[in-house]
Amino acid sequence: MWFWIFASDEEQSDEALMKRFLAGDSRAMGTLYDRYADRLKAFAYRQGAKRPDDVVQDAFMRVVRNGASFKGNAKFKTWLFSITRNLCIDASRRDKFREIPKLEDPVGREGGMTRHDVIENHKAGQDGLRATADAQFRETFEVALASLPNDQREVFVLRQYSAMSFKEIAQTVGCKENTAKSRMRYALVALRQALKEHL
Repeated sequence: MWFWIFASDEEQSDEALMKRFLAGDSRAMGTLYDRYADRLKAFAYRQGAKRPDDVVQDAFMRVVRNGASFKGNAKFKTWLFSITRNLCIDASRRDKFREIPKLEDPVGREGGMTRHDVIENHKAGQDGLRATADAQFRETFEVALASLPNDQREVFVLRQYSAMSFKEIAQTVGCKENTAKSRMRYALVALRQALKEHL
């Protein structure tokens, strides 16, 4: 407990921050939000969520409401991404006809930003694709990624954009670690095939 006094919020583990939140320190939840909001938004967007900001808000509302159910058996990050994944699945079930997202589609209620803007401004992870000047490559990549089967796409996104280990991914999506690796392999093969003229 004395550790909380001397360590800054940024230095504390997710699990320690969650314990503080459950003990009544609301500032700890703010730190967790700042730590994960951008990554969750990128994950939700790449899972085809039409309103990724709403998914992030819903995910954190569930964490706040159901915080007592977090026992610390798994990492907080895994638990949080599992919640977000389930929200994305629920949203896609509500959408009868799922469209492949287009880069020029507006994002948010105001419609001021497009999906392309979100990708360009996205700060989560080390997205090497942003650095390239080849807009056609980026567009082809995003369409190919959106076209992957959902189970392959989510493993790819969690691995590449959220820097999760295959063990964490397996816990998040509820499969075996080797299954997660296999899905990643299939995703990479499909993406290479779609991008072969750019490589």
